[in-house]
Amino acid sequence: MTNTQRNSTAIAIVLVLILGVGYYFRHKLSKEEALIKGKNQELKAEIDKFDKMLANREKIERDYAELQLMIAQQSKVMAQSDTPAITYNYLLQLLKWMQRNINFDFALSAKKAPEANWHEYIVQGRANYISAVNFVKQLEYQRPVLTIDEVTMAEETSAVSDTVNFSIVFKTHFSPDGIAMNTLQEKKFPAYASNFISFRPKIYETPPDMDIDPNLVRIDKAIIVGITESRAFLRDERGIIHILSVGDPVAYGYLYSIDLKQEKIVFRINQYGSTEDKTLFMQKTTK
Repeated sequence: MTNTQRNSTAIAIVLVLILGVGYYFRHKLSKEEALIKGKNQELKAEIDKFDKMLANREKIERDYAELQLMIAQQSKVMAQSDTPAITYNYLLQLLKWMQRNINFDFALSAKKAPEANWHEYIVQGRANYISAVNFVKQLEYQRPVLTIDEVTMAEETSAVSDTVNFSIVFKTHFSPDGIAMNTLQEKKFPAYASNFISFRPKIYETPPDMDIDPNLVRIDKAIIVGITESRAFLRDERGIIHILSVGDPVAYGYLYSIDLKQEKIVFRINQYGSTEDKTLFMQKTTK
């Protein structure tokens, strides 16, 4: 074999080795590239998942807070323990939530049963009727489990209108697995409201003191001087002529109707605590 042939053979062998090694490493790198791409896709999927969770975090936190608030507002809870001091402080907290100042006497009743996990209390005080009713409503509707056994109210002889003396008998219930009373949050609910004054007289022997507009005609001191289908003309004790239509106000009431045919007008008046109709007729002139 000549030198040329030997050199050619050696070069061929080296070339084959290089190609083989290159193919091996290329194949190996291809596998590693595929693995890396797979890992990248998995990581990208995880990142997308976390991005979505982060995007929804604010909503999730808001929903959780609303759920907690709903639970706090709607659920009843048992107190962890009870003493007269705990219940007295709770009553003061109720008045703070009501933004009212009610004077009351507070006592633990002789009828108590610690072994049954309840205590009975008596609250007696003085307040206006609406405040007393709302105080009872707070005891009943707030979150602690309380049972009201008796409520009495009586009119207070006082210059203050609609003031009552009240008495409330209720039981507190407690359990070792309950919650501490001083951690309770206020439960919101509509307060009782009424324009009806329960303990004020409704029918009077004499007209009550009322601020009456001096410009309004007093029908007991007026006469009809003219009537049309839609107007009534009255002259008061001062000689002033008042022109009224149906619905116009007068002292203690308003003009209800005009009857041209019968020459009369009807007023709805509430002067003594109840509404009544009062009629004025056109005075007949004599010739």
